[in-house]
Amino acid sequence: MTIIIQGAMDSELDVLTEYFVPRKTKTIAGYDFYISSYNGNDIILSKTGVGLINASVATVVGINEFRPALVINQGCAGGHVPDIKNGELIIGEKSVYINNFYTNPKGIGEGSNSLDWYPCKRSYVVPSTPEYVKLADGIGFDGKKRVGILGSGDLFSKEIDRINYMHGLFGELCEDMESVAALKVCDAFGVNRLALRIISNNEITLEEFDYGVCKTLQKFVIALVDKIIGA
Repeated sequence: MTIIIQGAMDSELDVLTEYFVPRKTKTIAGYDFYISSYNGNDIILSKTGVGLINASVATVVGINEFRPALVINQGCAGGHVPDIKNGELIIGEKSVYINNFYTNPKGIGEGSNSLDWYPCKRSYVVPSTPEYVKLADGIGFDGKKRVGILGSGDLFSKEIDRINYMHGLFGELCEDMESVAALKVCDAFGVNRLALRIISNNEITLEEFDYGVCKTLQKFVIALVDKIIGA
């Protein structure tokens, strides 16, 4: 079985590269893939880069090159609800594209109000593969976890009213910059997919960034991979 595990940054892959020791690195179209063999399976660690465009291209390249049975997109995210804390794991039942909006007409000097914007009808909502959501939910985790909706877009939201507005529209628990792109590409290619996020900050509760939680998530991913392949 071939599994691609994606992370946007080194801090989202460092534990994984230590565990799944790469036997070689392949760079394709500027995107790095760390290739390892693990209990008779190919584990491909993909450094996608940050943002929707990078995630889209890296996922297309990875699928075409390695023909995976499963893509796991994982990393950190900012909380969008007040009862979510740093270190909480969100298993993405689905991911929704949160920066695809129409604006209302306004003339010169009339300003802008993002709270009046409304989602495009073609806004993407892409599910993870249900069997892998269920499997991930059954894995032990040293902390709080829940299954829910991931919000994804090229945003770094710090306006509380807008965060609350988006949550009212989409029901997302957190905000990341890659998951919906990776899931959409996998869906188009008919590839199983799963998105996971761990909360690294929350603008509503003023919890500051903690990139250390990425290590906790990667340990969970290792346990998940072992469960999937029956190690």
